[in-house]
Amino acid sequence: MRPWNLIRVQLIVLLISYHSSTSISRAENQPDALRAKVAHATLLITSDNGYQGSGVITRIMKRKYVLTAHHVVEGSSKIRLRSWGDRSSGITTQPHGWHRLYDIAVYPLPKEMNHLPILPLSPRILPKGEKVGVAAFPGGKFMDTTGIIREYRSPTSGNIPTEVIFTAAVDKGASGGMIIDKHANLVGIVTAYEYYRSSDGYKIKGDSVGTPSVLIRTLIEEKVKQGWRP
Repeated sequence: MRPWNLIRVQLIVLLISYHSSTSISRAENQPDALRAKVAHATLLITSDNGYQGSGVITRIMKRKYVLTAHHVVEGSSKIRLRSWGDRSSGITTQPHGWHRLYDIAVYPLPKEMNHLPILPLSPRILPKGEKVGVAAFPGGKFMDTTGIIREYRSPTSGNIPTEVIFTAAVDKGASGGMIIDKHANLVGIVTAYEYYRSSDGYKIKGDSVGTPSVLIRTLIEEKVKQGWRP
């Protein structure tokens, strides 16, 4: 792994840990393995539909998968993946699941990238105000940033939110990127950002939007009940 890659990813883990603990020394003692794990699980996605986005490696029923936003790969016949951590790459062609409404897509991780680590899908709904981090590739360039959970949204009165709103800044190309907690658990993926217009007509970027992991886990469980197997 290249040293400067590890240093940049170190920032996101340290910032989340610092704001979530009582002393900076606890943040500085975060293991290198955790920082390396985040770097290696962060993927740049280039699809043959002309779009470029981000992805993250997770595990579903003992198999490694790439999780990304559906709009990044919609209409593509193959996608090229590259890890930020060690620059390993691979191509995958067949999605094993997707959901247009909730903007998620799942692809099997190519065999040549199977050495890369996973970030587990968290079953938790983080409380409002909890610190989170984002690692993604806006504009094709690696970016990590931190923020807090602003709120959750759901079109129904159910207990499972369909959107998580957070303050960590994102931009075009960050779609599909990871949203993680201080332990590098995957709490969602980036799907969009909001904007509003100023009084003089300028477009101003607002909060970021993602699909929460608790919804992704629920959708997977429903597919398994219907007979789907990785």
